[in-house]
Amino acid sequence: MAVLVAVNDTEGADRVITVAKDLADTHDEELVALHVITEESYERRAENADDYFRDDATHDAKQVANRLVGDALERVDDVTVAGRVGTPASAILEAAQSRDVSYVVVGSRKRSPVGKALLGSTTQSILLHADMPVVAVPDES
Repeated sequence: MAVLVAVNDTEGADRVITVAKDLADTHDEELVALHVITEESYERRAENADDYFRDDATHDAKQVANRLVGDALERVDDVTVAGRVGTPASAILEAAQSRDVSYVVVGSRKRSPVGKALLGSTTQSILLHADMPVVAVPDES
């Protein structure tokens, strides 16, 4: 089994990755770091380049995950990185189910109830729909 950490380019990414790595090490499981590029972002990039395809976006997402893990951890040779294109919550849950992970680790930030209602929350959606335990790592701000 594995621990899946969802990573993105936010200030708290290092902390989320470190918590996930500690959890994976504690349970002697593989750590899988996943970055998701949204459909909207992919479509914008594809419109601006004739030769930018979904596989390119998946590769780019994997590269972001690799960079973030490298920035957060001293040793990365035992971390698997992955990239997907799609709605973040759905892509994270699909990856978790396809890999049969034991935990999903995500970052969370404080948001007002109105902000959650208007914009939605990836973390909230994952918490509500996951079939496995979810560790939400709050940002330190």
